[in-house]
Amino acid sequence: MDSTRGKTAHGLIRFTERFDVRAVIDPVFSGRDAGEFLDGAPNGIPIVSTLTEALDQMPEEGGSFVLGLATDGGVLPEDARVAVAKAIMHGLNIFSGLHVFLSEDPEFSKLADQYEVALTDVRLPPHRSELHFYEGGIDEVRAVRVLILGTDSGSGKRTTAWVLRNALIEKGYKAEMIGTGQTAWMQGARFSICLDSLVNDFVAGEIEHVVRTAWVEAKPDVVIVEGQGALLHPAYPGGLELVAAVKPDVLLLQDVPARKAFDGFDDLPMPPMSRQIEALELLSASRVAAITINPTGLSAEEASSICQQFEDEFERPAVDVFREGCKRLIDLIEPHLRTLEPIV
Repeated sequence: MDSTRGKTAHGLIRFTERFDVRAVIDPVFSGRDAGEFLDGAPNGIPIVSTLTEALDQMPEEGGSFVLGLATDGGVLPEDARVAVAKAIMHGLNIFSGLHVFLSEDPEFSKLADQYEVALTDVRLPPHRSELHFYEGGIDEVRAVRVLILGTDSGSGKRTTAWVLRNALIEKGYKAEMIGTGQTAWMQGARFSICLDSLVNDFVAGEIEHVVRTAWVEAKPDVVIVEGQGALLHPAYPGGLELVAAVKPDVLLLQDVPARKAFDGFDDLPMPPMSRQIEALELLSASRVAAITINPTGLSAEEASSICQQFEDEFERPAVDVFREGCKRLIDLIEPHLRTLEPIV
């Protein structure tokens, strides 16, 4: 719960349209409210020590056990194996976003058959026949295309995307969040792919296809695409395919100012913001319209000061959406709405 390894759990605690989260299992922080632990605002989801305690919060019939882990390499820790087996034996359907597929594990498959539960591996790659190659038709999408990339992995890109999507809806716009990882799917993103489960030749095509599908089926005013990894991250490089395939109208860059090294790699210093912006703008036809920040590890005063520092140095808005809201980001999006030609 207290590291980015728990980011899938964090996402589901904050927001999900797919599950009704009743409890979080974490013996280290048991006894606390999950919302209060993460964001300082209680949300009624208890943190408990054991699966037995969690079952007390479940409905009488049905229920699911979601692995909220995002481990390096997507492996399943040994202690989690025990928890998964117990959950199956209690009749819970299992959802996993790891790269280790539970449905292909002989022990879990046998147990699942015995107890008649489903094993869902969110990152299970699609069959090749279902994949799409890039066609160059992204400009058919007349919605404003917003892309949120990051300076690091685990920087809060997805959370910012949801916050912005919800703010646009509250203002009366039709907006869709395009999920590109396992957690967004678990949170209920209607249009989703898992980029890191795809064969490289089809990555750009799948990005293009999911954005076009969102446009055709939902006709949103705005599509917000969640970034993955970070362009300059040596272990999780990400962004180039998204920039190329999405051709964003509005490009946002998410940063974690308190983080001085790449997440999980203390010996790899974070490149300066100026280099991050320069690299993105070199690859994209779009200017980085704004910097959004993840204020983790900062006081309200520190976050505000850093936003002002970024604005002074880089001459563009720097926004803490968690405290400030999304008004200034929507102000950047709205001019693109007015310039779109209506569909005849």
